[in-house]
Amino acid sequence: MVSREVDPVAVSVAAYSGHVEEYVAVHGAKMLDRVEEFVRWLPPGASVLDAGCGPGRDLARFAARGCRVRGVDLNPEFAALANSHAPTTVGDLRSVETLFSAAEFDGIWASASLVHLSEAEAASVLGQFARLLRCGGRMYACVKATGETGWLDEPDGRRWYTAWEPGGFAAAVAASGCSVDRVVRGPFVEVWATRAS
Repeated sequence: MVSREVDPVAVSVAAYSGHVEEYVAVHGAKMLDRVEEFVRWLPPGASVLDAGCGPGRDLARFAARGCRVRGVDLNPEFAALANSHAPTTVGDLRSVETLFSAAEFDGIWASASLVHLSEAEAASVLGQFARLLRCGGRMYACVKATGETGWLDEPDGRRWYTAWEPGGFAAAVAASGCSVDRVVRGPFVEVWATRAS
């Protein structure tokens, strides 16, 4: 019998299924100030990829502010909801550059969407994000900076989390081909960056 290795990302993302309404209720009001700041940082009518868009909270916000926004999420239930706000693809961020064209976006928004990836996987995805951005394009990404790396049993399911050291995540963004403009430290480390020319 062949043993198959468990994919922590797939297991973690699947755990959101069956609890979508609860997820929306808990997280629906978060991040509005960050979205508004990100939009101000972009050209008018910017093309934005919401990478790991969940059920579409921020897709709706970007669309309401005049952005041409696309979403991608690995969870089919989330992607179906998000598609009501903007075109959304079911896809794995670990191969995101196969889903879109190089230099397609003015901005990439990755709000807590890399939390279930290992550091190596996240670094690879950040490099893909950089290639999907136009020169001078902007990126926002935040990841967990508290707790421990490993499995966490939560009321709605078991998930893998990678806890980053803030400087380590900023260095991974810089290594992707983007210049780091700002780092905000807290329970999540937030990195604001610009695609180098």
